Amino acid sequence: MIQFGIRKKITYGFYLLLTIMVGATILTYGIINQIEEKVAFVEIIEDFFNATLEVRRFEKNYFLYRQEKDFHENQLYWQKLKDLFDNKSTVLGEIVSQADLARLSGTIDSYQRSMQQLHVCVNEQPKDAHWSLDRETESARQADLEAQVRETGQRLTAFAEQTRLAEKEEIRRKLKTTREVLVVTCLSLFVSVMFIAAFLGRKVVSSLKILEGHTKIISQGDFVEIAVHDSEHEIRSLLTAFNRMSKELQTRQQQLVQSEKLAALGTLLSGVAHELNNPLSNISTSAQILAEEIEEGDIEFKKSLIGQIEGQADKARDIVRTLLEFSRIREFSKQRLRLRKLIDDTIPLIRGQVPSEVEIAIEIPDDLDLFADKQRIQQVFLNLIKNGVDAIGRQGHIWISARATERGDSKGEVEIMIEDDGPGIDPDEVKKIFDPFFTTKDVGKGSGLGLFVVHDIVDWHGGTINVDSRPDVGTTFTIWLPGE
Repeated sequence: MIQFGIRKKITYGFYLLLTIMVGATILTYGIINQIEEKVAFVEIIEDFFNATLEVRRFEKNYFLYRQEKDFHENQLYWQKLKDLFDNKSTVLGEIVSQADLARLSGTIDSYQRSMQQLHVCVNEQPKDAHWSLDRETESARQADLEAQVRETGQRLTAFAEQTRLAEKEEIRRKLKTTREVLVVTCLSLFVSVMFIAAFLGRKVVSSLKILEGHTKIISQGDFVEIAVHDSEHEIRSLLTAFNRMSKELQTRQQQLVQSEKLAALGTLLSGVAHELNNPLSNISTSAQILAEEIEEGDIEFKKSLIGQIEGQADKARDIVRTLLEFSRIREFSKQRLRLRKLIDDTIPLIRGQVPSEVEIAIEIPDDLDLFADKQRIQQVFLNLIKNGVDAIGRQGHIWISARATERGDSKGEVEIMIEDDGPGIDPDEVKKIFDPFFTTKDVGKGSGLGLFVVHDIVDWHGGTINVDSRPDVGTTFTIWLPGE
């Protein structure tokens, strides 16, 4: 079975509409030409009819008054009638048959003969003594001639009247046909357009609806692939291109998040190194003391030194493990997390970047759970805490708090607040704070992607983030994440 794409269907649809329009135009044009011809015929018949009426009018006057001028007027209009017939006989031949045309010619000539005979009869004077008898005979003859003139005149009038009415009726019929053609054409165009629109729109609109639904899904961070079914070539190409774009967008977004994470990781390394110095220094000191006291017999003291070494080694191991987990590339995967422990594991990564006079206070219940991707949500906390530290400067406070809450129709949400008492953000800049590459930091001290990535990660989790900032008071970032 031949498959036609949308382009060919639209092309064939327009060809159909064009065919209907051209056909209707040609048909209407032909009918209008016929009407024009009929109008010309009617004009000729009208002239013939008017000439016949004038002939009959002076005929009646002559019958009544026997005046010579009425006869001459009658003959003058008869000649006009005769000339009109002779000049338009070809046109009249298209209206009536040749037999009717021959009869009409004979009727015109017969009328002329009868009228002239009547005129001669009226003008003759009786010449013998039998005047009274001749008078009666002459009157009878005149009556017969008058009857012949009336009869032929009536035939001329009837022919003109009937032909005129027939042609007018034909014009009305053709006008009605034209109106019907126009109505049928309009209905055909309407039905064709509706059919084409419904036929094409059903598939095109359904495909666009699919794209709209998947666009909403992708905007929530779920890069799903559209199933490409057997359909028009253009729609298949569109869906395939959309899937390719979705995959490329997912790859680019992952690269963007990873690049921002690596940038943050480079900043954190100095702090982590500082954090590692403390346990390593303690391990070194305990090892030196243990070496000095190795010959002594105080076993408990030696055990305590070994315990300190093990504890500090575990602390260093935890820091390195947290750093490795943060830097490792993983697929997006949610799991149940204890929020307090997650924050406790995150703080050491940034502790070296926090000035000694900046205090970080944590108020999170020990049993508060969060359903999230550990690595990515940890990146959110690191970026927000780091932003707060940078905003505060050398001295200030950062508060991290969380609680289970219900907001609107949502159930089981976790509300997390990260506050600082820094200088705050200008109101005009707050609305742009989550835009990519926007930063309030000095050139070279920020990429402008940190909060953009934070916003994206929160979106991936199906949560929301809000910022409230007042100049000279501080800034509060509030995150709502699903607890399940």
